[in-house]
Amino acid sequence: MPHFAVVDTLKKKHPSIRFHYIGSRRKLDADLVKTENLPFTGIFAGKLRRYFSWQYLLVPFLTLMGFFQSLWVITRFRPQVVFSKGGYVSFPVALAAFLTRRPLVLHESDSVMGISNRVIARLAKKVCVSFPALEQKPKYVFTGNPVRLWLKTGSEQRGQKMTGFNADRPTVLIWGGSQGAQQINQMVQKEFEALVKHFYIIHITGQAKLLHLNHPHYKGFDYVGQELRDLYAITDLAVGRAGANSLFEMALMQKPYIVMPLKNADQQANATYFVQEGAGVMFNEDRSLVDQLKNLIDDPLRMKAMKKALKKLAPVDAAERIGGVIEEFLK
Repeated sequence: MPHFAVVDTLKKKHPSIRFHYIGSRRKLDADLVKTENLPFTGIFAGKLRRYFSWQYLLVPFLTLMGFFQSLWVITRFRPQVVFSKGGYVSFPVALAAFLTRRPLVLHESDSVMGISNRVIARLAKKVCVSFPALEQKPKYVFTGNPVRLWLKTGSEQRGQKMTGFNADRPTVLIWGGSQGAQQINQMVQKEFEALVKHFYIIHITGQAKLLHLNHPHYKGFDYVGQELRDLYAITDLAVGRAGANSLFEMALMQKPYIVMPLKNADQQANATYFVQEGAGVMFNEDRSLVDQLKNLIDDPLRMKAMKKALKKLAPVDAAERIGGVIEEFLK
């Protein structure tokens, strides 16, 4: 979670600072925050969708419940500032912060704002953005997307020990973000024999989506924590979605990336930006993944150019910039 990069930065500058994390009721959220030793409250939240769903009937009730839960936390914890990474879970929190007159700082990760963030932005004192194109209004500040720099401290030796791989062939990391992606998992199954014939494959499937595939050249994980840095250390090329966090991690690690964006506007726009900057390659649905990987691996000049482009986009000081914005409201 990119929030933690901001937490780390503020803790270094203000050792006595206190935090309280409000997130969803998903077990994954609670487990991640627990590893950071932060107080955590999971709330109800209703997700607005761009299509009709019977779940719309629950949105007002879930949002109202989440609002009162957030109000309870804020009135007890009495924060000087509320920092939101946006999304539907953040909406009740942002509303509670606004009504209790707590300064709200929003960070928008994507190049296109979602429904919830467009509303939250109206309530926020400052809006930090990851893509320069969004910096169009007075209270908007370009900061980049925060990424934890410890990702760069990985060990090839530990990565090889985890996977059983060595350096005699390229290693490809395939993933669908923190929750996995069924379409990507199915593609790996379909092309499995060809993939392991040419590459070592690290496959992060998402929790409860682990594939039972066995081969010396394949290593599957349903979820990876801090060990991700060691997997990055042995990765030559990656394939995955176009969520902002994934893209900017690739930029930090300078891993050439074949992007498979979801069909929604934000991932399409994120992917287009990285491809236009020369930092990614758009996945071609009319060709096999194996062929696209081979074409890229066999073109070292293009790989070198992509790494150079990725380095330019690396968010090395994003957490410090966001921390600086938050500090404006600390008394």
